[in-house]
Amino acid sequence: MFALLHSLAMFVIDFFKSPRRLEAENLFLRHQLGIALRRAPSRLRLRGSDRALLVWMTRLWPSLLGAAQVVQPETILRWHRAGFTAFWRWKSRKRAGRPKIDRELRDLIRRMSKKTQSGERLGSMASC
Repeated sequence: MFALLHSLAMFVIDFFKSPRRLEAENLFLRHQLGIALRRAPSRLRLRGSDRALLVWMTRLWPSLLGAAQVVQPETILRWHRAGFTAFWRWKSRKRAGRPKIDRELRDLIRRMSKKTQSGERLGSMASC
């Protein structure tokens, strides 16, 4: 619940941010993504130019530090797999009970049952 309220509050706050501030935040996040997607060893390694750009941007816009959360790609993949597993587990769950039958079909079955109990010949059910 708290996460939902926090997301809603951040959405409202974004309306009051200047367009330049949002562009800077997008640039910052794209640069982080570029760093993360680079073919690198398992430990993330920043180049000198990466450090310089990140320091320069955070000095110009100190509030960008709130957006600076480095997440490993393995973590994102693990979250995605967990969500995918949960979705398909929910989608393929067994529903309890007998499947629903249309009202017309139930009425037809009842009429046929009454006719057979009374000893009438079924013949064609078109006359029912």
